[in-house]
Amino acid sequence: VLNHGFVDGNKRTAYYLVLWFVMESGYELVIEYEFDLAEIISNVPCHEVALDELAEWFRKRLVKQRT
Repeated sequence: VLNHGFVDGNKRTAYYLVLWFVMESGYELVIEYEFDLAEIISNVPCHEVALDELAEWFRKRLVKQRT
């Protein structure tokens, strides 16, 4: 999100990559509203959320998938 690899769609790309990476890693992201994920991703490029805060946000919401 910070590097702006695309002219448009950086946050949307990050959103979908997060969901894909979480799923491929065998986890589920448990959030009440999808807006919560979009909001946290949107706050990264404007430096409203620090890296350690972002990591903690994910730690609280990641759950190992049941097989």
